[in-house]
Amino acid sequence: KQWYQRRVRGSPITLVYNSHNGPVYDVHFSHAHRNLFLTASTDGTLRLYNTLQPKPFQVLEPVAGYVFSVQWSPVRPLVFAATTANGSLLVYDLKKNRISPTLQIPVTQSPVHSLAFNRKSSDVLSTGDSRGSVKIWKLSEGLSTPIKGEQRILDRIAASSYE
Repeated sequence: KQWYQRRVRGSPITLVYNSHNGPVYDVHFSHAHRNLFLTASTDGTLRLYNTLQPKPFQVLEPVAGYVFSVQWSPVRPLVFAATTANGSLLVYDLKKNRISPTLQIPVTQSPVHSLAFNRKSSDVLSTGDSRGSVKIWKLSEGLSTPIKGEQRILDRIAASSYE
């Protein structure tokens, strides 16, 4: 539970952040802001960090259970998705709601371990589950089309996270 800047010569570790209460299964940096990253953990939380601060500036508890993967949308700076042990795909749109998922899809009865946005087709998202199934999902236009001014909103969120 400590944060410090590593000054050991030759060490690849630069910064250490406040830890989750369980294993971290995924970490994903925002493509739209150099200082923001998301984490997914078995403690049932998604955490949004600013690299300039040791503590997460937002902690989301979407489900009672593990969160296995998280990824930012490649086209919408305020949208990210996560997968859970209870078989759900969660899509967040921070422009609409900073606490709850905008979309929750029951993918399967088994854990969903992975997800990936398609960088060439912004409305396509895939999931992989513990039974070996891969599913492709089509996102709505509202979740997959860039919105004017969205980058400014993300910049304000990032700036307010270390004030």
